[in-house]
Amino acid sequence: MPSSQLKPVFSFKADQASRIQDMFNAVAPRYDFLNRLLSVGFDKYWRTIAVDELEPLANRLFLDLATGTADIALELALRDQSHVIGIDFSGKMLELGKNKVNTNNMQSSVKLFQGAAENLPIKSNSFDGAISAFGARNFSDINHAITEVHRVLKPKGKIVILEFSFPKNSFLQWLYCLYFEKVLPVIGRCVSGHKNAYSYLPDSVGKFPNGKAFACILKESGFESVEFKELTFGITTIYTGFKNA
Repeated sequence: MPSSQLKPVFSFKADQASRIQDMFNAVAPRYDFLNRLLSVGFDKYWRTIAVDELEPLANRLFLDLATGTADIALELALRDQSHVIGIDFSGKMLELGKNKVNTNNMQSSVKLFQGAAENLPIKSNSFDGAISAFGARNFSDINHAITEVHRVLKPKGKIVILEFSFPKNSFLQWLYCLYFEKVLPVIGRCVSGHKNAYSYLPDSVGKFPNGKAFACILKESGFESVEFKELTFGITTIYTGFKNA
């Protein structure tokens, strides 16, 4: 495993990320359960499609940004013996991820490190592909983070970003907002024990530059053949692009 590509020092924009970092540390023990509950199981389906988009092949090296509890990293590694480096700024989430890696005996294929997307401690032109599932909206500087991903990808390397979005249908949008703003925060607060964690979610989704706006960020960061497609009536969107050769 080419973990030598990682430098030992990680830096954070503490003033921008510490509050969100503390929140994810607090909800980590119930994070996976809440994902399944609040998405009615769709989160696994969305993640599988995102991994399909990355097209993992044997002996490829992938970067999983905002890896959380390492669900994406493990799925990538289990397909055709891919190698994965997962990075997340939450130490508590990474602890749970490492437990999963050990339980699945995937220590040689999956390496997890604490770090921030805006300052990747990785050599340029290192990865065959990069992915982030429901993490991009938490980046403190989304433009710089995507530029960093472009830097660490090899020529022709692919980026896949999976994020929440808003349905275009007016009735579905109303229903979605009602669930996000009224129902989800109450359930999240009761189960996680954190008063603000799932109130933050609809706010972060609302501020994320989805659709064409995020596609423009990918293009401005140097990605080509940028595309995006909506899933499940527009509740989530997958964005893809390639680093130029």
